[in-house]
Amino acid sequence: MTIVQISAKQITLAAKILRAGGAVVYPTDTAYALGGRFDHLAVRKKIMQIKGRRDQKFTLIAASRQQVEQFFSLNVAQKKLAKQAWPGALSIVVSSRSAVRVPANSIARRLAQLAGAPLIATSANISGRPALYSARAVTKEFARRRHQPDLILDAGRLQKTKPSTIVKVVRGKVLVLRQGAVKL
Repeated sequence: MTIVQISAKQITLAAKILRAGGAVVYPTDTAYALGGRFDHLAVRKKIMQIKGRRDQKFTLIAASRQQVEQFFSLNVAQKKLAKQAWPGALSIVVSSRSAVRVPANSIARRLAQLAGAPLIATSANISGRPALYSARAVTKEFARRRHQPDLILDAGRLQKTKPSTIVKVVRGKVLVLRQGAVKL
């Protein structure tokens, strides 16, 4: 497990690891996330092993609404929500396995841009444990795990915030699946 301070050079390194199917811990607007390209099946399996997780449903982050629309089809209601809330902590269900958001955190958006696809953004912790807000806490969390992230981007201590709000649009109606930072 390698830990590096945030810099343009290290973000480029992280993106290279992500494009190659690696798992990286990075800061978001809600907490530290563990992620990789959502379209790499092997990285999904790796993230599940690192976290000790069985559920294959993940929240994703994207660089922009345009990047989301490269990979997912948004209906009119979803586009309206995205325009109102992004960048921000609103995740919109886009498939049976994924909800996606464009985060307020510029580092997370840049990683998704350089990686060339939305990134898995599951909390960087062992499944069932609380979200973590420092790279040091993430390091301790995974130190004794057999499977570990390939890289941790250290952005210092993040402010504790609520997780993203997750919504699903059904026949034009917005259903709140998890109430979080964004109030609807």
